[in-house]
Amino acid sequence: MTYKLKDGFVVRRIGMQIMAVPVGKQTSEIHGMIALTESAELLWNALTDGAEEEALVKIITDTYEVSEEVATEDVKKFLEGLKEQGALE
Repeated sequence: MTYKLKDGFVVRRIGMQIMAVPVGKQTSEIHGMIALTESAELLWNALTDGAEEEALVKIITDTYEVSEEVATEDVKKFLEGLKEQGALE
């Protein structure tokens, strides 16, 4: 399954934090900003054009010293959070 972010977000660094900020129509659908970690920002960027879960896991394992099992669990949690917030198509 391919996951893709809905249009209408910009990512901004605010101080030491990375935030995905809804703009335009998204401001009425998603209230507030979505805080991202460094690894979440990598995944977020991949989801802009759409990505399979396996590709997201590979991004994490290629970037960080983490097992595929841990990366898979983290990616699943991240995607579930985005679904709950209504950020995925």
